[in-house]
Amino acid sequence: MTGPVPVVIHSDARQTITKAAGHAAPLEAGGLLLGWWDSGRVIVHAAVEVVDPAASGTSWIRRENLAQQALDRAMAALEHPWMGYVGDWHSHPAPCGASVQDLKSIRMASRAYPQPLLLIVHRSDGVLDIRAARRGRSQIVLEVTA
Repeated sequence: MTGPVPVVIHSDARQTITKAAGHAAPLEAGGLLLGWWDSGRVIVHAAVEVVDPAASGTSWIRRENLAQQALDRAMAALEHPWMGYVGDWHSHPAPCGASVQDLKSIRMASRAYPQPLLLIVHRSDGVLDIRAARRGRSQIVLEVTA
């Protein structure tokens, strides 16, 4: 794919992220982004919280067993034929976006997928910092409305 990665984030996904970030503050919260790829766009239909029992004000780690359980529950509840994992989200209880470690993590994870993966960081000022990576390389994101 050349050029920016178009991303559509449904309002339910935004609300889930914002609500979870607010409840967790001053700790980080995070989870999975669920959706699909369509005509070069990444559609984020839902966000699922995955609790990290060791989350702090500067760290949230996706615990694989908890993430898989959350994914299985969400997929069963959503029952959408195209639905799948399209990335991760987490909050920063400060007005800062994705860290160097965050960007490294999404680039590494993207190596396992032919399509772009997303990372959304919810900042304390309510801004969503949206990043994408494909096959280990960062991509420019173009957020579009549904």
